Amino acid sequence: MKNNNKEKEKLGSVKIQNEVLGTIVAVAAAKVPGVYKITSNFVEGIAELLGREHPERKVKVKLSEEQVSFELAIIVDYGVNIPEVTWQIQKTIKETIEKQTGIKVIKVDINVRGVHLGGEPEKT
Repeated sequence: MKNNNKEKEKLGSVKIQNEVLGTIVAVAAAKVPGVYKITSNFVEGIAELLGREHPERKVKVKLSEEQVSFELAIIVDYGVNIPEVTWQIQKTIKETIEKQTGIKVIKVDINVRGVHLGGEPEKT
């Protein structure tokens, strides 16, 4: 039996917090080959150094009615095709969010902040 909108409305509402969306995005992006890590701004970087790292804080979420956009920064592995990696991240985030939440993704902005050189610290 198929649920229609009226049946869904009778059951109540569902609200997904920005932090939940941010966590889903951070996990999905980190799984893309060529991504060394999801990084953060300076203030969040200090919290990260103090051991208070929260992946959802590294993703900016703009949620409106039934659509969402994201902004995140990454460090890539040396030698990867950066346009290909960033496109894969955008595609993965869009597919994952829409599948898991039903919310339409309208934009995924990615800022490449550095390149990880293997055993050496990342260059930013």
